[in-house]
Amino acid sequence: MNAKEYMAGLFDRAAGTYERVGVSFFAPVAAELVRRAAPGPGDHVLDAGCGTGASLVPAAHAVGPTGRVVGLDLAPGMVAAATAEVERQGLRQATVLLGDAEQAEELLPGERFDVVLAGMMLYFLPDPLAAVRSMAGLLKPGGRLAASLLVRSSPAEAELLGLVARALEPYTTGAGSAPFTHKLGGPEEMIELFEAGGLRDAACADVVFEVPIQAGQVWDWLWSAARRAALESIPESSRAEARAALEASLPQDGFLLERTVRYATGRL
Repeated sequence: MNAKEYMAGLFDRAAGTYERVGVSFFAPVAAELVRRAAPGPGDHVLDAGCGTGASLVPAAHAVGPTGRVVGLDLAPGMVAAATAEVERQGLRQATVLLGDAEQAEELLPGERFDVVLAGMMLYFLPDPLAAVRSMAGLLKPGGRLAASLLVRSSPAEAELLGLVARALEPYTTGAGSAPFTHKLGGPEEMIELFEAGGLRDAACADVVFEVPIQAGQVWDWLWSAARRAALESIPESSRAEARAALEASLPQDGFLLERTVRYATGRL
């Protein structure tokens, strides 16, 4: 199984609880991504790795009924959840497809976009440069690519994830870690990545999001996104015991996590 297939399966299994465990993070991060990409009425937008629609929905509202938004995701569960949400909101200008954004030209032959969004996904890919080049190739002249990445943990998050790793050490290794293929560290690296991908006017900005989380939410939060990767190795018969051990190890007044997200933008 290659890296993309693995991550698609992981997020497919997470789709039912993704951003639904009372810990809000991806929705405000996605709203800020759309704000920075600035799609306008009538624009055509591609949301690469759209997940359950955190960026897709605000983008659809931004382009209005005369625009078009296409979401692509490799995880069937994410596609189903995003489709249900756009149908619930009556967003006829939005379409969600199962597929790889790097093969978008095959799925959407000849189509070009004013904006391509890549929210919280580049570090999961085996070749981020190939992905940026592919997405840049889907832009109209002057079109914009906007990406977001979680880049830095606060001391509170490092403390929490350390507690998670220690509490779950008898059950699994690497608990609390995320299966990133690439770190994509400093802003200079992101700017170089965009420029090598054929974009100009590349720029980065970091935004800090405050995420409150209670002890009783931590297990479900870990299971609801990429960090479930390590927890899935815990035998099902031991998961209740592992959860109890984790929750007993955590301070009951919870944590306030400051999570730094880097936004990178560039234009064709």
